[in-house]
Amino acid sequence: MVPVVAPLGRLLLTAAASAGIVKAVSDGRGTGALRRTAVSTAKLGIRASRAAEVGVEKLRLATGDVVAQAHAELGEPAPVPRTPSAEHSHDHDH
Repeated sequence: MVPVVAPLGRLLLTAAASAGIVKAVSDGRGTGALRRTAVSTAKLGIRASRAAEVGVEKLRLATGDVVAQAHAELGEPAPVPRTPSAEHSHDHDH
């Protein structure tokens, strides 16, 4: 279900923004209403992004706990989590 959530969220935000813009233009409220709609939509996007980041971090930590427990049950030390290297070049595609 997770792969469906992000596109659905974008679709809902786009639809809400579009509806707000069409309503503002048809009511003759001008650019002030358009700006308020754009700012409100941006705020929703920022909040949704933050919520998604929190969920991803919780999932990452839970996965690490499971892997560490599996290593412990095998009698092996859990590997140290990798950290980005300062020497790592980003001249390639990920």
